[in-house]
Amino acid sequence: MSATLPPDQRPDAWSAVADAYDNFSQQVTLPFAEDAARLVRITQGTRVLDVAAGTGNFAFAAARLGAQVLATDFAPAMVERLRRKARAEGLTMDAAVMDGQALDVPDHSFDVAASIFGLLFFPDHDTGLRELLRVLVSGGRAVISTWAPPPRGEMSRLMGIAMAAAMADAPRPASPPPSPHWAKLGDAEALRSRLLANGFAHAHVVEVRHVWIFDRLEDFTQTMPKAAPPAVAMFDAMTPAQRTAFLDAIEADFRERQGEGPYAITHEALIAVGTAP
Repeated sequence: MSATLPPDQRPDAWSAVADAYDNFSQQVTLPFAEDAARLVRITQGTRVLDVAAGTGNFAFAAARLGAQVLATDFAPAMVERLRRKARAEGLTMDAAVMDGQALDVPDHSFDVAASIFGLLFFPDHDTGLRELLRVLVSGGRAVISTWAPPPRGEMSRLMGIAMAAAMADAPRPASPPPSPHWAKLGDAEALRSRLLANGFAHAHVVEVRHVWIFDRLEDFTQTMPKAAPPAVAMFDAMTPAQRTAFLDAIEADFRERQGEGPYAITHEALIAVGTAP
């Protein structure tokens, strides 16, 4: 049955990209995870749950502040890579394979619960939010992040140019493609209202931009196609000629705008904080 789900909702698809995703996330999602850690109170002994943790950017930020961390993800390879990294750094944290929509942890057992670019892929966003709330003590805080939806962000512009080049000879669709599922969380005021509707006593949303700077175009063009299941699925669906046209269009755009580098691409995200009653 899982094979009928979109790739970004399948644990096997995320396990397959664990190594590439980790390399990508160190450049792109890590700064947002560090922002999220600063937006909640984490001190020595704070009990922190990181849900859909991936390879653990938020979990590591919390552990370095002295928190007691449980990091969870539904993809076993993500959890295993996180464990290896924690051992290498000498950090103590627990990690477990777990579904973020049905967490196997007691009620009211954490001071902070986070999902950094994880909950946005859940089939049911509201169930994920209610699970974060369930595990929090009174006054505890949840923090989640999601990408700003298209057309915001440099990545959206680049993908549009590249897709137009790759599909130049393909028939034009009768109607625009639907917005991705994760984009349903992309409006700041609607996201705040969603947290309140799911039981949080207070909620606020900040909009953040970070930049990834790299010296070689290959750092981007060789990483992006395999860093997440949607990208893998998109490239698998293309012919070799379409893949070449896609990547050539990205390279041409970078060189036309930014010459011989260093190169930069900005990413925009929303970070929401909710307080448990």
